[in-house]
Amino acid sequence: MLSKRLKILRENCGYTQQQIADALNIDRSTYTYYETGKTSPDIHAIVKLAKIFNVSYSDILDDETPNSSVRDPLMKSMGRYGGKNAYNIYELSKQEKRLIIYFRLLPAEARDQLIDIAHDLLGHDKKREKGADAQKGDAAGKPDNSADKKD
Repeated sequence: MLSKRLKILRENCGYTQQQIADALNIDRSTYTYYETGKTSPDIHAIVKLAKIFNVSYSDILDDETPNSSVRDPLMKSMGRYGGKNAYNIYELSKQEKRLIIYFRLLPAEARDQLIDIAHDLLGHDKKREKGADAQKGDAAGKPDNSADKKD
C-alpha cells in the first residue's frame, strides 16, 4: 500500500513529515494524508519522493510486499561501502538532511555545480595547486623559485 511505503521510506531515511512536506512545497497535513491513505500524491510528487528517498518509482508504487530497498533504502548501498561506521548516516542533523533532500531534487548538472561550489568553499583546489607547485620543485631536486627571478 502506497501510504505505508511512504511512511516506511520516510522513517528509514530519518526525515520528519514536515521536512518532506517542505521539499514538496505542500502543507504537512497534506503529506500526513499521503501516509494515512486519505489522499494520494500526484505523479509530480511521486517523482520528487523517489528522488528524496533515493528509490525507483516502482519501489514507491509497486503493490507487492516492499523489498529490502524500500524497507531500508540506505542500508543497501552502505553495506558495500560503509564499513563499521555505516550507520552514522542516521545521525545527520536536520540541516544535513535538508541539504540531502534538496540535492536529490536537483538535476544532474546542478548537482555537479553544487559539488564544485562545496569543493571550492573547502579550498580543495588551492591545496591541490600548492601541492602541484611543491612537486614541480621536488622533481628538479630543488625548490621552484621561478617566481622569485627578476627579468
